[in-house]
Amino acid sequence: MKQDEFVKIVTAPDALHDPLYRLMKKAVRAVNLRKSLLGTKEEVLARAAKMNAKNRHFIMPSDSKAHYTDHLIMGQYHCVEINSSVRRQNKAVLFVFGGGMILGSDAGDIGLSRRISRETGSDVWFPYYPLCHEHDMLENVQMIFECYKEMLRFYEPENIVFLGFSSGGVLLLDLITYINEQNDSGGQIPMPGLLIPISPGSVPVNDREREYLQRLDRHDIMIPASYMELAGEIMRNGHDIPQKYTATAHGDFRNAPMTHFYFGSAEVLYAFAPSYAASYRKAKAKCVIHVGRGMHHCYAVQYFIPGCKPAFEEVMQLIGANNDSRGNRN
Repeated sequence: MKQDEFVKIVTAPDALHDPLYRLMKKAVRAVNLRKSLLGTKEEVLARAAKMNAKNRHFIMPSDSKAHYTDHLIMGQYHCVEINSSVRRQNKAVLFVFGGGMILGSDAGDIGLSRRISRETGSDVWFPYYPLCHEHDMLENVQMIFECYKEMLRFYEPENIVFLGFSSGGVLLLDLITYINEQNDSGGQIPMPGLLIPISPGSVPVNDREREYLQRLDRHDIMIPASYMELAGEIMRNGHDIPQKYTATAHGDFRNAPMTHFYFGSAEVLYAFAPSYAASYRKAKAKCVIHVGRGMHHCYAVQYFIPGCKPAFEEVMQLIGANNDSRGNRN
């Protein structure tokens, strides 16, 4: 990947020097988590449905560790607002979970949302978007779009940060494309102040992407390269979805806010980093691609894994810096 005025590539904190991290990678490889994403569409969805049955669905938090508000989006979907302070702040994070759009959120995501709120001094909005067992990915994007519009009632757009991991990062990148589409049709939806997609994927559309996926496949402890083709079928769910939403790396990123991508160099989704860079360059939008040497999928939000906390703290600092520089103007 080349660097220029629009694209910058930097080294992210990595944990290759940490023996506990290396041990964790060996253990995960031995368990073979990748096998859950192998097989036919029906087999993959059946495994995901079994996991979802184990409390991977919306449950309104009832603890006293933060203040919670449930916003009903489109009359049927939940978005939980997490406030670490008694009062709503003037800055917020729209935090979107991953799971390939087939796994629901687990209880740990709300705990992570609380931590993000505390460390950045921001409110966190956490949408429970519909899954692709019965919906398509464009319905997910539309739900998150409505969630963002609700947030704009309470916060200035420049004080909102988009943060998503894995398919959550994909949905937020697709949301940039969707906002452009709405505005091209007469809408006036402002962009947020910052976007941080962590390990976002894409459906491959050319030989370069497919070849790079295969080269990285032997290094990835979580996602097999073959799944990325199947993912497109799952996300479409039998519907005619424009390629710019499934091949997210080739989306429409005009007017995108400053974007900080995080990839591990040992994950197959790193194969899409050059395409994201090219799309941002084409759109004349600026991005920084942070690459963790030898790191795995979504390591930058997994602060609880030995050696991953420095990258997580860097992400929190990026959010805090955006909110400090913009939020204090109000």
